Amino acid sequence: MQQTNTPVTINFHFDPLCPLAWRTALWVREVHNVRPVNITWRLFSLEIVNRKEGTEPDYIGYGWIALRTLALARRQHGNEAVEKLYVALGNAQHGRKESIREQATVEACAKEAGLGDTFVQQALDDKTTIQDVIADHEEAVKRYHAFGVPTIAFENSNVGYYGPIINTAPQGDEVGELWDYTAWALKNPNLFELKRDRAQAQWGPVSAN
Repeated sequence: MQQTNTPVTINFHFDPLCPLAWRTALWVREVHNVRPVNITWRLFSLEIVNRKEGTEPDYIGYGWIALRTLALARRQHGNEAVEKLYVALGNAQHGRKESIREQATVEACAKEAGLGDTFVQQALDDKTTIQDVIADHEEAVKRYHAFGVPTIAFENSNVGYYGPIINTAPQGDEVGELWDYTAWALKNPNLFELKRDRAQAQWGPVSAN
């Protein structure tokens, strides 16, 4: 596989509760260091996907506290702030096994990301953060036919892929190699699915370096 050196920007849709998206995010952050790939962090709600018809939405339950805080971080501080907060949330949820469904955990993560002590409550008091999350989610569904996370797409493309799903983030040359294959798949209109059984995968705690 030829190395991909063309500068690109990708949209990376995630729900911070999802352990699969978290592992892929750790890899994508390393890709940025070895390939000319910039990442735009976009939101996606697994609660919306799994919500039963007729059920009233709970915009402070499930992962909504974290999602709404991420939405406000982007609005006020930009894409870099989203990444910093996502890393803090991911380390808490998927590394230390601290539930980010709890407001106190998200508040600690926001403080770690440099957003201050009252930022989470500000996000919850602002109802427009709900619409920000829904807008990202609906764009992924309509534009890429997304059904889960991680969903990755080139910025100017209407084609997105679910995955790659990895149980351990690649190291060394494998970081760039996996990206080269992924970039090829994103560009290939004839490839739709490549999958194998996950039964042997190990899904232990994992944190960002």
